Amino acid sequence: MKALVFRHHLHREAAAKIAGTIYPRGYVAGWAPVRLEDVPEPVPPAEGWVACETVESGLCGSDLKQIVLNGRRDNPLTALVSFPHILGHEAVARRLDDGRRVVLNPWLSCVPRGIDPPCPACAEGRYPWCRNFTRGTLPPSLHIGNCASAGGVHAERFAAHESQLFEVPDGVPDDAAVLADPVSVSLRTVLLAPPRAGSPVLVYGSGPLALAAVALLKRLFTSSPVWAATRAGARASLASALGADEILPTAPDELVEAVARLSTTAPIVPWSGRAWLQEGPCAVYDTIGSTETIETSLRVVETGGSLVISGVEPSGRFEWTPLYFKEVRMIGSNGFGVEDVGGERRHAFEHYLSWAAGGLDLTALVTHRFPLAQWKQAVLTAKSARRTGAVKVLLLPRGD
Repeated sequence: MKALVFRHHLHREAAAKIAGTIYPRGYVAGWAPVRLEDVPEPVPPAEGWVACETVESGLCGSDLKQIVLNGRRDNPLTALVSFPHILGHEAVARRLDDGRRVVLNPWLSCVPRGIDPPCPACAEGRYPWCRNFTRGTLPPSLHIGNCASAGGVHAERFAAHESQLFEVPDGVPDDAAVLADPVSVSLRTVLLAPPRAGSPVLVYGSGPLALAAVALLKRLFTSSPVWAATRAGARASLASALGADEILPTAPDELVEAVARLSTTAPIVPWSGRAWLQEGPCAVYDTIGSTETIETSLRVVETGGSLVISGVEPSGRFEWTPLYFKEVRMIGSNGFGVEDVGGERRHAFEHYLSWAAGGLDLTALVTHRFPLAQWKQAVLTAKSARRTGAVKVLLLPRGD
């Protein structure tokens, strides 16, 4: 079968990085570490695993970052990856044993690893906190898509443990189902620091995580105004359509000025000229996670407020004095699991699929589809999102 495989090879990575910096196609050229290959059919690594046929797979930001080598070698999570691996962890698929349509929870936590009893985190449904990502029947890996023996979903077929598969209701289309993973990431982000009733919040970013967060905030916390710092044009229009009450600029100084206006507060201007505020949104949800966005978020969040970071960019220096001065709660947001929404405790996928069946429509996030054979064009489209307008790019292994 065909699959998109990443092989860790320093010389290939160096060549792709140098060439790609000059010409983007260098990241997907023949010398790059990623390529479409013929690979053996997936073999369930243990009892309880099920073979699935991929219907659609979503190109995640983490897939893109790996392909374009946007990372650092000192990243501690390199201890939780094994090579070579088939990329991809967002999918709607059909089980080959009974034909049911399912979505994949990709976390390779205790149960998929055959560890019984599970660790306390897994027992509570907090799978990204699993203590056994380096143990059990699988090699070190966080989830399907970065595991050498549990291939990812950018392939015609893959295998997953029974516990990782959630049935899709009949009324939910594939393009809605495939969004279960990114929407669940944003659900976790919002629940880590829910808005204070009536107080505004700010969503920082223009991608699927940001746009999903806007929609979830409007659905779950109706009394709180939602401000979206997002790119002008189609992204801003989509954020408005999903419920954003205000569209704000993304440039740091312009964003601070806009938040000051909405908060009716006077900016405080230090020697550097980078104004900051003591009043502002009660929570900022940073779906980018760059040094610039973290620093800017600290400048605008209210004193005593919360900054939740779900985006992942290479680390760097930022001015963090407002963190201690304003006593901001800075929280990392990682993945999803069993979540409590309004007193109802179940897996994030189950929450989302129920809402999707009931009318929540986020399929406008899907902007591009490519056959798996055209993966290079898909990657370059996602990488050049400012030019192409890409939000969520899908791969279709069957070429539909």
